[in-house]
Amino acid sequence: MKRDFAVAVKAIIIKENKALVLSRSKHEMEGSFMNSHQKWDLPGGGVHFFEKSEDGLIREIMEETALTVQVGVPLSLFDAIKHHIHLCIFTYLCRWEAGEVILSEEHDGYLWLTEEEMEESELPHWMKRDIRAAFRTLERENKAE
Repeated sequence: MKRDFAVAVKAIIIKENKALVLSRSKHEMEGSFMNSHQKWDLPGGGVHFFEKSEDGLIREIMEETALTVQVGVPLSLFDAIKHHIHLCIFTYLCRWEAGEVILSEEHDGYLWLTEEEMEESELPHWMKRDIRAAFRTLERENKAE
């Protein structure tokens, strides 16, 4: 039995007090061996060997959304262990710098949500937790300035 280990990075991108969430395409969901039932996702993906996680995150964000961001602090680490793979997912706070969302074929829609809209949405628990952490981190940083 072959086992595999991978690292992935995700982004909570904040623009004007709104967080970006992506809607996965049907094709992307069908091809997923880790999460074939969850429609909503965050920008990000797998880190290549010899690639720093922040560089991989910037690359994935550009590929999936065409946005330019400033990568901030890590917000969470999640171990996804299924079948024959162990995936470590690091989620970072990112600030939007430039660009309009242009989706790759991996996604078929997106929303910019305020914290209140996010709370009222049907986003998965883990995503709400990380978006809350992003907003709390920004509040602390703004108070410190």
